[in-house]
Amino acid sequence: MAAGAGAPGSADGPALDRVWTVPNMISGVRIALIPIFAWLLSTGSHDLLAFVLAVVIGSSDWVDGFVARRMGQVSRLGKLLDPVADRLAIVVLLVALVFRGIVPLVLAAVILLRDLLVSVAFPILEAKGYPRLPVNRVGKLATALLFTGMGFAVASLAVSTNLQTFSLRTSTVLLAAGAVLYWVAFAMYTVAIRRVMKTTAPA
Repeated sequence: MAAGAGAPGSADGPALDRVWTVPNMISGVRIALIPIFAWLLSTGSHDLLAFVLAVVIGSSDWVDGFVARRMGQVSRLGKLLDPVADRLAIVVLLVALVFRGIVPLVLAAVILLRDLLVSVAFPILEAKGYPRLPVNRVGKLATALLFTGMGFAVASLAVSTNLQTFSLRTSTVLLAAGAVLYWVAFAMYTVAIRRVMKTTAPA
């Protein structure tokens, strides 16, 4: 994913109409891995494998965007897959971690509420013909912190007892920081939306 969950769109730049591109295939595989991860983590039978999948899912958020830009394969489909894959990953990982008692419900709710608002607001604006907003760096950083924090949370289930406390504390700090920046990015998008609505007529 090029943009990460912090933004309404994906990689910046002109978009191709192609479907079968390398970054789109990476995004597709990433989406396919999400339910497998959820099953592994919720059953508690393969925590180490769940951690490996969490790393793959989180790191591919950067990989497919990098590939898209380097290969000139930013596509319209990719711009749709980006936020869908990011939000699915964040929602599923957080719910599974709350289910396992690793992430506090309140912290997860703060993050998921922001995603719910974005998932409702941006499609409505685009349906009315307003242009897709560009990605901002705060949203990218927030997404990176969230995925890293969730990675440490999953790791706490797979590491030795001596490292569990460190992993859990690191996870909480990163998720809290990511949540704050997530909402800061949302506030920035809100300001940008108001500006666009005042200066741009719907398409």
